[in-house]
Amino acid sequence: MNDILSNNKSKETDFHAGYYQVWILSYPVVITMFAQTLSGLFGTMMVGRINTAQLGAAGLGSMIGWAFLSFFNGIISTASTFVAQDYGAKEYKNIGKTVWHYIYIAFASYIFILILGIGSSFLMSLIGSSAEVEAYSNTYLKIQLSFGIGIFISFSFIGFFRGIGDTKTPMYISIIVNAFCILLFYILIFGKFGFPRLEVKGMAVAGGISSILGTIIYLTVFLSKKNDNLYQTRKFYKFDLKYTKRIIRIGLPAGIQFFLDTASFSVFTSFIARMGNVQLAASNAVMTFLNASFMPLFGISVAATTLVGQFIGAKNLEMARKSGYTSIKIGGLVGTVMAVIFLVFSKQLIALISKDLEVINLGSKLLILLSVTRITEGIGTCSGGGLRGAGDTKFPMFVGLIYAWTVFIPLAYLLGHVLHKGAIGAWVSVALYILLYGITVFIRFLSGKWQSIRI
Repeated sequence: MNDILSNNKSKETDFHAGYYQVWILSYPVVITMFAQTLSGLFGTMMVGRINTAQLGAAGLGSMIGWAFLSFFNGIISTASTFVAQDYGAKEYKNIGKTVWHYIYIAFASYIFILILGIGSSFLMSLIGSSAEVEAYSNTYLKIQLSFGIGIFISFSFIGFFRGIGDTKTPMYISIIVNAFCILLFYILIFGKFGFPRLEVKGMAVAGGISSILGTIIYLTVFLSKKNDNLYQTRKFYKFDLKYTKRIIRIGLPAGIQFFLDTASFSVFTSFIARMGNVQLAASNAVMTFLNASFMPLFGISVAATTLVGQFIGAKNLEMARKSGYTSIKIGGLVGTVMAVIFLVFSKQLIALISKDLEVINLGSKLLILLSVTRITEGIGTCSGGGLRGAGDTKFPMFVGLIYAWTVFIPLAYLLGHVLHKGAIGAWVSVALYILLYGITVFIRFLSGKWQSIRI
């Protein structure tokens, strides 16, 4: 009888660590990211209908903006790790305190962003893009940074919901917010319904207003009676320096990794910007589809983070491993599908962004080049999600640092400018970087060293 009960319990646990549970957690995240990507795609398409300079500026301004925001977003994104482990350990009353401390960090981060934003014009001038693109990009960047508080606080709440295994609430909020954002894009970019025609500036303003709307909705749900009863979300928590240091110890490596990754692509974009508006516009279009293909992988990685974190909190390392491996398998499969799409529909995809034949021809070649990286990114992204659930944030940081700044950036400059291989040569370095990083992080998960980490 005991054997039967034991077997039933094992089957139930396997079920919760298997494909079904990964799917239940990941598909809302995929829809969430798809809604965000669709919104960005619509905004890019609208700006692309104005002129090539503004299309390039939208990509450049957004990239530099995320370089500013990424460090703090990386720290705040680890909220899901702490919440998941507390949830798995049934320490529910700790969760409210954790989230509010992440919100305190979000406000401190915003102050730093406003200070850093003072020098944004000087930074933009160093990139070397055309005067027209630089002017548009600088305007876009300043607006994006001014709305940073909405992004930071939303990240804190998203970490809360994902950590407790509720990925549907962020999905519903994302659908509402991004539908509103697309409408604002149309109104403000083209000047509809009596509003002024703001063009690329309107894209930045629409995105900022939408982020504030999302924050308000998240806060309302977070403070609901149900969440307060379970997690004490309405309780006032004094700032606890010791507790904050614990968060920073795990969050800082993630923040550095986010920053270095985004900063390296910002430097890369500056290399492309010096090649001309066509190369910059084609690269922006390609980056849009790289981000789109990354979204389902990110959704699966969130499932890995949640499941690994919750099982570690419950002190069940076997199921933590199983849930991680399941996520990685799914990530590899999704990456394979994306690779086929890039190979078969490269020109059709770029044509959705731009009608410039030069942009379409160059962009399609770049998508074909990058198709093979979809598989390793699928495996690597989901491996990284599992590591994050365990609190293993230092190893990915060091790997990203080494590959980005000793391989990716030097090789991009060498091929793109020194050897005059242009945008295609520069993007070869991107492909190599993604391949190396994905394989290395996967090997780290296989090693099992993350199982001994305590947050």
